[in-house]
Amino acid sequence: MKKNLFACLLMLCISGTLGYSRPLNNEERLLRKTVNSKPLTVVNAFIEASVHTDAKLLNLVLNENAKVCVCLGQKIGKHSKGQLVSYYKKLGKSDLNCESDYEIISSSNTLAVVRVDLKFPLFVQRNYITIEQGAEGLWEITQVSRFNENI
Repeated sequence: MKKNLFACLLMLCISGTLGYSRPLNNEERLLRKTVNSKPLTVVNAFIEASVHTDAKLLNLVLNENAKVCVCLGQKIGKHSKGQLVSYYKKLGKSDLNCESDYEIISSSNTLAVVRVDLKFPLFVQRNYITIEQGAEGLWEITQVSRFNENI
């Protein structure tokens, strides 16, 4: 009886792990190739994900090893891609009360630095994002540095 229970529990764990770490389906691959094809499409997707707290879109544009640094006064909060995407999932899709704008700070064939501003009624959130072109030719955000400035 214990062996059967253990075998069932083991199969449940394995199937849960495989389901969680499944590869991208064809629709997701096509979306990734579209969204990550150019630096500006990545910037626009980042803005869209930020303004609408869209975890799925944010997940597409952030590199697996992306770091998000948030200036918290005297401290710097450092977050991983997983932490930020989980936070957006917890929030759910919603429309933030802000306008957006961006400026390309510098760019080359394989790297771009862009400032993305989210203008809220009482403050501006400035996001300096680093976008790199990967080996497959797709562009992803590898670093986000976030500052809040009073208006």
